[in-house]
Amino acid sequence: MIRQRIFAFALFAAMLPVARALDVEWDGASYLRVPVRLGSDTRLVMPEPFDDAWEHDDEISATLLDARTLIIRPRTARVEQRLTLRGRQSGTLYLARVSSSLPYTPLVLVQSAGSTSRATQDLNGEITVTSLLKAMMLGNAPPGFKVEKSSRVLLDEAPYRLVAEQLWQSPRQAGVIARLHLTLVQRPVALVPANIQIRIAQLGNLRAMAADEYELGPDMASTRVYLVYAR
Repeated sequence: MIRQRIFAFALFAAMLPVARALDVEWDGASYLRVPVRLGSDTRLVMPEPFDDAWEHDDEISATLLDARTLIIRPRTARVEQRLTLRGRQSGTLYLARVSSSLPYTPLVLVQSAGSTSRATQDLNGEITVTSLLKAMMLGNAPPGFKVEKSSRVLLDEAPYRLVAEQLWQSPRQAGVIARLHLTLVQRPVALVPANIQIRIAQLGNLRAMAADEYELGPDMASTRVYLVYAR
């Protein structure tokens, strides 16, 4: 496991273009559209903890990041299957279509009908980890967040070099947008967030990490990543 402890940032003001995310409101009738792509991960974030049932387990690798987030990685290039999720709190049955033919996005955020505004904040009135992650990917800073530029090297250990681009900070939360470079490009390397722990003591605990691409190699040697911290 790669671990790096960082104690200081060099910060400057700026904004940069960011990535794609799909925000879906569940209407109780139509299928949720979940795009997948061979060699990449899709994060499916549900509005509540859930249990899942797959139509074809052999086509998909699926693991829980937390009680509400499913990491989906296809094992084959062409995937068309159904996924059923049952909300543990509401008992709602969510029906999803997981497909490699859909336009790919790395993050799918599902909101219950009529609860979109409430789902952006936790019980303390703070923006949720998921909502901050989405905001960084879309480049829309939430109210109360100061955005500054950084060129700090967060990690420099083969096969990765991680350089910060932006720091988003509020009194209790922080987000870091960074560029991850592959230093050894002879072969494809899978990016596994669980194996990369970037510790920044003054920002709090690392709560979530996402990336635009989850497999790097000779044809794509870098990607933008997003880190969310909370005190």
